[in-house]
Amino acid sequence: MARHAKSTFRFTNDHLIKIREYPHLLGNLIGKDKLKEIHSEWITYAWDDVKHKSLQAHRGSYKTTAITIVGAIWWLLFNPNDRIAIVRKGFTDASDCVKSIRSAFQLPILCGLFEYAHGLSPKLFVKRDARLTFNFKRKSTPEGSIDAYGLETNLTGKHYDKIITDDIITLKDRISSTEREKTKEFVREMRTNIIDPGKSFVGVGTPWHKLDAWGEVKDSIEVMPRPIKKYSIMDCDILNEEEIQQKKSVTTPSLFAANYLLQHMSSEESIFKEPFFKEWNYSYEGRAHLDAKYWGTDTNALTIMAKKPDGRIQAVGFTFNENVKEKYGFIYHKWLNYRTGTMYNESNADKAFLADELSKMGIPVQSYHESMNKHVKITSWLLKYWNLIDWDYRTDDEYLCQIVEYIEGASVDDAPDSAASLLREMFNKSANFLSQLVRD
Repeated sequence: MARHAKSTFRFTNDHLIKIREYPHLLGNLIGKDKLKEIHSEWITYAWDDVKHKSLQAHRGSYKTTAITIVGAIWWLLFNPNDRIAIVRKGFTDASDCVKSIRSAFQLPILCGLFEYAHGLSPKLFVKRDARLTFNFKRKSTPEGSIDAYGLETNLTGKHYDKIITDDIITLKDRISSTEREKTKEFVREMRTNIIDPGKSFVGVGTPWHKLDAWGEVKDSIEVMPRPIKKYSIMDCDILNEEEIQQKKSVTTPSLFAANYLLQHMSSEESIFKEPFFKEWNYSYEGRAHLDAKYWGTDTNALTIMAKKPDGRIQAVGFTFNENVKEKYGFIYHKWLNYRTGTMYNESNADKAFLADELSKMGIPVQSYHESMNKHVKITSWLLKYWNLIDWDYRTDDEYLCQIVEYIEGASVDDAPDSAASLLREMFNKSANFLSQLVRD
């Protein structure tokens, strides 16, 4: 830990008592000024006893900042010997939380508070992306004060006093039953073998699918702890009306219901079944389609596909929200990485300006004027070939979610439009050659 100046603020027992009751004040103290009294309610609920807990709060509610980052610091202030595991879907996300905690301990005011509480200035004996071990931890254990894990991490032999799982159920669980089962098995392992007896496991996040780890109950045994304490946008005063409407404009109704109202809507109207995944084979040259945007709430969608000798189609897709002019480098990198040939894009909006710009970079571009009804195109081409597509694992979750959530009139449809357009360009002259091929 870097040297820091002494805090000039003088703490008292009254300060500790106040912070103990209202943990969000500790967050305010270290610059997390978006935290309000409701976040104290979340932190104390999640951390403050040995019962297993579940808490859902809508996206954009600062639940990670409050419960995972500030909550961990607050808990160590009063329980310095405890071992905490922070678990997120990916290791990088978990280690980012640990880095934020480490940065907070660079602040003189936080060091002063811990020095008042423990009689010594906090120092790190171990400081890595995945582990922090402080000098106020007096018990010697293989585990650190705070350890970070992703779902791909092996936790065998580890034991903790607190396990906080933060957003380990994500968009991946919405679009993949395999991912849902993997997440459930990981949670069962943590609750059965990793958390010490009499200690607490806490699940924090938002729901994504009615059969994900939040919703699964088999033989009266749940995956995530019951009951689940829920805070939707109707229960919090965190997003204003303009922000709520903006969220609605860029997501599907069922996804908005899950992530912001914490409810599940029936997806029976969706016409696309769960995607099939397979590793990309670089032996085959592909073609690409770019559905570009310059402004507004739409997304850009970049699709790359390649025909395979067995009649199947490998595909990968990416979405991004920036003006397409800001992403030329990204587009070129994907085009080059996936050994892509011709890239198609419609010229209706920009009179082939984009095609000229990409051509200057060395990408062979073919522009066309779009006149086909979008829904007819999607159902005629993407739906027809859907069961023959193997999606690369690196496809953006948001890209595939736009497809599996698609219904006629969907407000977000750039990915299915791009995929359908590319299939039309690839197979228009020989569209019947796959007609007898179906996937089991």
